[in-house]
Amino acid sequence: MTGLAENYQSTQSISHGHTFHIVADLQWIWDSFQGGAEQLSAQWQFKHDLGLWPIPHLDDKDALWIDPASLVANNAWLERQGQPPITLLAPPQDWIGGLSRLFLGREVVLRSVAEILDMDEFGDELGDRPWSQPNEGRISGFRAARRTLSQLKHDLRGNTDHQSPRDSALASADPTSPAPLDSVLMLHGHLDGITEEWMVAALDGKAFAASPYCIHCGNPSRGSTDSEEIVTIFDLRDHSCSEDIHFDERHHQEALGIVADALEQTHASNDFAGMLNIAFRDKKPPAILEISPLWCSGPYGFSAQELAMILKAIASSRIPPSASGQEGSRSIPCPDVSRAVTAMKVFKPGRWMIEHYAQRYIR
Repeated sequence: MTGLAENYQSTQSISHGHTFHIVADLQWIWDSFQGGAEQLSAQWQFKHDLGLWPIPHLDDKDALWIDPASLVANNAWLERQGQPPITLLAPPQDWIGGLSRLFLGREVVLRSVAEILDMDEFGDELGDRPWSQPNEGRISGFRAARRTLSQLKHDLRGNTDHQSPRDSALASADPTSPAPLDSVLMLHGHLDGITEEWMVAALDGKAFAASPYCIHCGNPSRGSTDSEEIVTIFDLRDHSCSEDIHFDERHHQEALGIVADALEQTHASNDFAGMLNIAFRDKKPPAILEISPLWCSGPYGFSAQELAMILKAIASSRIPPSASGQEGSRSIPCPDVSRAVTAMKVFKPGRWMIEHYAQRYIR
C-alpha cells in the first residue's frame, strides 16, 4: 500500500528536514503556499500529497494541511490499521454560538437535526430562509445555503419526495444520505449590505494575520434570485472590472481588531486556533461570519511573511501521538504555553461526516 501511495503522491518539495504535508488535489493551493514555504525551507521539506491515498505515518515533528473530509478518511484508515489518529486543534464547535450579537450582526443558533425536524417555523429572528450548514465539519452535497424550513427538512432527510415547486427551484443539496438526528447545524440570519470579506488567522487566543478574501459587487449572480456577484482575491486579476474593484486596506487593522475583541469576550485561551471570516458592510458594523480550523484554511492573499506565520501556526495545531496525556506538547511548541493535551480543543467530526467519508480509503 505504501508503495502505491508513493507512486500516486506528488514528489514536489523544496527542502529537507521534517515533512510538511499539504494534502490538496487543487494545484493552486500548493502554489499559493510557496511564498511562505520558501521562508521555512530549513525547517521542513514541503510535500504535495494529492489525497488519492492515505498518509500512513507522520513523525512527531511533521506538519499537515488537509481538508476535513480527507482527515476523517485518513483517520478511519489509520484506525483500521490499528494506528493512532491524526489529532489537530480546532475552534470549539459552539464558539460562534457563544458570541454576542455585537460581533455577529444577526441571530445565530445551533440546533440538532432532531430539533429542526420538529420545528414548525424558524422564528422572526432567523427569518423565512436563514443560512444553514453543518456545525461539525463539511458534507459534500449539503453546502452552506439559504433554505426554507421545508427545504431544510427535505435536505436533511436525504430524499426528493414531497417537495414543493418553490423548494425544488431553491434546492441546494446533491443527493446525500439522511443526516443523523444528533448532528448539529448552525442556523443564522441573512446579512444584507456586505461589501468585503476578510480572513483573520488566530492562534493561542491571539489574532496575528489578516487578508482580503472577496468583494461583493452587488450585481445579481446568474440564475440566482437573492445572491450577488462575488469576486475573490484569486479571481480579481482576471475580472473584467478589476481596475474598478479595490479592497479597502483600512479593513486590515479593523479585521484584526474585531477578532481580538471577540477572542477577549469569549476568553479564548492557549488552546484556541482558527481562521475567522469577517464581513464588512455598507454603513453597518462588521460581523463575524464563520470560523474554520487553521489546518484546512486557504492561503488567500497573505504576504509571504504572513504565510510563513500561518504555516508555523498550522504545524503548532498538530498534537502528535507521543504527546497524549503529557503537558502542552505540540509539533512546534509556542512560548509560554503549558497545559494538558486533554484540555485542548481538538477536531471532533460529527457522525454525519464520519459516515460520509470513513470508507474513502476502504483497504
